[in-house]
Amino acid sequence: MTLALFSRRPRGLPVAAVAVSTLGLEEAPRLKSISVVVPVRDNPHGLARLGTWWRGLGEDQRPLELIVVDDASRVPVEFVAEEVRILQGGGRGPACARNVGWRAAKGPWVAFLDSDCLPAAGWPASFATGWRGEVAVQGAVRAMGTDWLSSYYESQGVLRPMAWTEDGRPQYLISANCLVHRDTLERIGGFGERFPLAAGEDVDLGLRLSQIGALRWCADASVAHDFEPSMRAFVRRFLRYGRGNRMLAEGQPESAGDFFSPRPFLPLLRRPENFLLAGIAFVALGAGWLLGGHGTKPPSKGSLWGD
Repeated sequence: MTLALFSRRPRGLPVAAVAVSTLGLEEAPRLKSISVVVPVRDNPHGLARLGTWWRGLGEDQRPLELIVVDDASRVPVEFVAEEVRILQGGGRGPACARNVGWRAAKGPWVAFLDSDCLPAAGWPASFATGWRGEVAVQGAVRAMGTDWLSSYYESQGVLRPMAWTEDGRPQYLISANCLVHRDTLERIGGFGERFPLAAGEDVDLGLRLSQIGALRWCADASVAHDFEPSMRAFVRRFLRYGRGNRMLAEGQPESAGDFFSPRPFLPLLRRPENFLLAGIAFVALGAGWLLGGHGTKPPSKGSLWGD
């Protein structure tokens, strides 16, 4: 998931964790060198859609493997297809589930995908477009639906990095659609398991990755995200983001606290309903920030760790 930073701040993230070193990789991401990891909890509809996508791929279109990590779904995951493995995440949250997945991966590259996303044609091979030795590549995440909430998510770029370097590189990752070299995951210890909900864990990963190598943006590697069209899910999402932002601020130098803290903002698409949603999102972000960290364990029920 992502960090929700929607106020008018500088594009650069003012923390030392984004200083890029000179590390460059020589092993380009190829289709058959990519393991796809999908964590899931209680999302059978999304998995069924992914199953249809996977089975519809020809041999020359299919990545090395698909690893589905079932993070204690109430109904155990069933996903039968070629080159698919089902692993158990233990109910400890999406960060832990993704760590289980990449550590079991056979490929030198790991593509992270959410169970409520559907890849566009050519994914994940399109991550290689313009690759120049980066340790990780961020793909585009677009809204699947056309309802008013999905339109808001799309116009605000909710699942797009909000902090960029001067040369156009994202300063963190969104794990709904990104590619990371497996060796670099080993070097930094993978996702931080202090984040038990879907908020902040991918931002934290990207900040730590950027200490050892460059990140890259690739619009060609695109997926469609199926946002739940309910106000309850909308509020829960931004509450979660607020708590994730607070945890991220506590893990960074003092100078970064103001950057992560919520501020009032205007919608990028100036429609009446978007002004309302922007206000609700800000209040939820603020409430999540005041609540503080996530606690010690993910919720016991609900799909996608609180979506």
